[in-house]
Amino acid sequence: MTELNQGPIVGIDLGTTNSVVAVVVDGKPQVISGDDQKILPSVVGIDPQGKLITGTVARNQQVVYPDRTITSVKRHMGSMTRLSLGDQTFTPPEISAIILRKLRDRASAALGTEVTRAVITVPAFFDENQRQATREAGELAGLKVERIINEPTAATLVYHAGSDARRHLVVYDFGGGTFDVSIVRMEAGVVEVLSSKGDTKLGGDDLDQLLVKHVADAFQTEHEIDLLGDPASRWRLMQACERAKCDLSSQTSVTISEEFIAEKEGKPLNLNITVTRKEYEELIAPLIDRTIECVDEAFRDSKLQLTQIDELLLVGGSTRTPLVQERLREEFKLEPSRAVDPDLAVALGAAMQAAMIAGQSVGPVLVDVTGHTLGIEVLGDFLFSGSRLAYSRLIHRNTPLPAYFEESYRTVSDEQTEAEIKVYQGEHDRLERNKPIGKFMLDLDSGGGDKSRVVVRFDLTLDGVLKVTATQPATGKKNELRIDNVLTKFREEDRQKAMERIGKMFDDSDESGASQKQWLPVNEEIRLDQPNEEVDKPSYVGDAKTVALLKQAKAMAQQVGGEDGEELRSLAMQLEVAMEKNDQQTIDSLSEEIDDVLFYVQ
Repeated sequence: MTELNQGPIVGIDLGTTNSVVAVVVDGKPQVISGDDQKILPSVVGIDPQGKLITGTVARNQQVVYPDRTITSVKRHMGSMTRLSLGDQTFTPPEISAIILRKLRDRASAALGTEVTRAVITVPAFFDENQRQATREAGELAGLKVERIINEPTAATLVYHAGSDARRHLVVYDFGGGTFDVSIVRMEAGVVEVLSSKGDTKLGGDDLDQLLVKHVADAFQTEHEIDLLGDPASRWRLMQACERAKCDLSSQTSVTISEEFIAEKEGKPLNLNITVTRKEYEELIAPLIDRTIECVDEAFRDSKLQLTQIDELLLVGGSTRTPLVQERLREEFKLEPSRAVDPDLAVALGAAMQAAMIAGQSVGPVLVDVTGHTLGIEVLGDFLFSGSRLAYSRLIHRNTPLPAYFEESYRTVSDEQTEAEIKVYQGEHDRLERNKPIGKFMLDLDSGGGDKSRVVVRFDLTLDGVLKVTATQPATGKKNELRIDNVLTKFREEDRQKAMERIGKMFDDSDESGASQKQWLPVNEEIRLDQPNEEVDKPSYVGDAKTVALLKQAKAMAQQVGGEDGEELRSLAMQLEVAMEKNDQQTIDSLSEEIDDVLFYVQ
């Protein structure tokens, strides 16, 4: 096996909805495809036989087995909430590690060598715990995480990479689960982030949920049945609303149709509701307003004038929403740019940073900033744990990385034998309105005088990873930050067990991919962003007749549209899941149904 400090370094966009892996080849960043797709849905599942499935197959399974499927795990990163997957439970870093392992194997197969090094992106507003959890997920996936970089910053690296001209850019990054905005200066081969702002609980998923609730409420008013109360109908409704949201980006109205989505008094009920773009935009306007508030705050922090902004860069699939582009035009009087695919820009930028770490001269030098103010709990100038507490800031938001700062404090009492260092992040003057992120104890020698002095130092790395050191200079006594939460316990006691568990799941399933086959021969002309015979296998198995029927059903679903198209699309998804599980009885049954529908519509 290749040592962890050797071999290629890939860039990974670990997204809430979708994830992407990319690499620089011949000086150009390229996405690595798999299963005939550039994007891997960030979905993990366990099929009825207990085997691990990921990506598109896992997403399709959720229609039939929602209790065996996990989506949007990124929103749980930084906590150790137990997530149920069938009869098993996993931590968020473990589920993210499964997604990363799949991407790692995809890259290994394409590059012809085992990939063990990566640059992974995170939202600019991720806190210390969330960044550490992402790094932990990478390590559980068998990756040495060379650097964690912010998503909007990564996207910037693929724009104007060869230009030395001075430009100021607004990077508006609206993904499936998070929102970030960065104000960036590019000049003479340097990308300098001037300010960042974001919301880790706001993304395209939230836009979907508003539309889902709107349609479910209308259905309940008409039929007195709550579609959200049944897992199967809820998932079908979510899928239909997600498609409708995408269609409303280019159409003024859509009809959301699902046959036999519920039953009342023994009779099947169909869903058939028309939603206009205007109605949809009225639903989501408050959320778009929240993103614009973040943009305004980041712009104020940048100390720039409106006339100094040269370009608006759109990143993330949710930026395809017309209302987003309309609001940004109003704010900046500029036309938003999507010169690079919004779904791929972050991974491509991460690949650029990875190549630079590997010693290639492929793009600008990156100067990022911290997204949060960081400080400790104090009583005036004294270290103290009690009432009348205050917030002492050591590193301020938007400070360039890496950063360090130290401050001197005094103990409250000359007889004090210990001090508890409580670390917070946030912008409020009142301590309780900021977020605690860690604490540790420092043993002291009592006696007053010089012994009452304690120096606290904050070191913030290029990854945005924080180390806090407290020292009693008179005695040399010192201690460092240890995050006092379950994540530390997971690392110390269960990390090896988690790695072995994930490895066994891949070994026992069809997800092992590159790890169970000979590496491809190195081919300098390989087009990593195009299907290739080894990487891009179909995500299902079956005889030629069934595969042809599946393709015909998918093609016809796009052509006929309406209720017939929706029925064909639903049957095709179920057939694909059955083929992946090699469930011949279900395959035969679904094939007959598809044949009947095709006969009717042709």
